[in-house]
Amino acid sequence: MAKQILVVDDESTLCEMLKESLSDEGYGVSTALSVPAAWEKLDETDFDLIVLDIMMPGENGFDLLRRYRRERGQETPVMLLTGVSAEVERFELVVLGADDYVVKPFSLPEFKARIKAVLRRYESNIPNEIKFGNVVINRAARTVMKDGEEVNLRLKEYQILTKLAESPGVAISRDDLFNAIWGDDSPSGEKTVDVTIHTLREKIEESPADPQYIQTVRGFGYRFRAPEASA
Repeated sequence: MAKQILVVDDESTLCEMLKESLSDEGYGVSTALSVPAAWEKLDETDFDLIVLDIMMPGENGFDLLRRYRRERGQETPVMLLTGVSAEVERFELVVLGADDYVVKPFSLPEFKARIKAVLRRYESNIPNEIKFGNVVINRAARTVMKDGEEVNLRLKEYQILTKLAESPGVAISRDDLFNAIWGDDSPSGEKTVDVTIHTLREKIEESPADPQYIQTVRGFGYRFRAPEASA
């Protein structure tokens, strides 16, 4: 059965675009242009994911999210659409219980990749926090902490680190990493992945030249090795 997604946004054009794009991916998609309309949909259908705009007239996305978590718990993932500052987003995400957010304007390939990642986490019961050594990834706040201090990662660095860390011990090809993170094919894709991995190692590894966590699988790609698996 197709996963059911509810898109809540007061921009009708955006709702229709997302509905068409997600329907092409095999999802069942409903839309609502306001929070009251969203509640009507939520009372009719058990959705697998809610895509929710923050800034709407009247009741906004935060109002809906706060009430939804209070009344219906944490069983359904929520992705926020936002144009407000990252600091506000991080605070609200942690406090209210959203699972991810996308900043407008966004690319459809990135948006669809995020949708798949959130659904996969819920299906696999992957924890919100991934801890390895002195590093902690918090997916809700989309932050990485090292020795208690936030690491300033670019978006693609964060996405590659998270994808690898979700599957410790699993070798992932450069092509698969590029397609998952950048969302398309490119003759320079492997080089792009290598450069991003290099800068990521500089930021999280104690010895980037002899990495403890992000291991190279020669001629193929990369593998994440958690400390407990490094003996």
